[in-house]
Amino acid sequence: MTAFVEACNPDEMAVSSGLAFLLFSTPDCGVCDALKIKLPQWAESQGYKAEFRWLNLSRFPEASSRFQVLSVPTLIVSLDGQELTRQLRHVNLRLIQEQIARPLALWSEP
Repeated sequence: MTAFVEACNPDEMAVSSGLAFLLFSTPDCGVCDALKIKLPQWAESQGYKAEFRWLNLSRFPEASSRFQVLSVPTLIVSLDGQELTRQLRHVNLRLIQEQIARPLALWSEP
């Protein structure tokens, strides 16, 4: 099973190919900790092959302005470097699935 990998710097959050789940968090965010466990499991159950990265905004506060992160948790789902959806605080997996279904279907067509 895949899991979230901590980015060592903000540049590692720029995934240019494939599906990526990018989580921005802080050490005192309990919801963030739960998402780090639940999201890869959910994505695997949906059949998504994706990269999972997270960034500790306490270590890199400048990343907040670069990625326009206003609160934690912030989850950005991107495909080939293009943002598909962004969710703040309350992450709704069903909504994510609806928002990425069509782009993924078009992306995976031969």
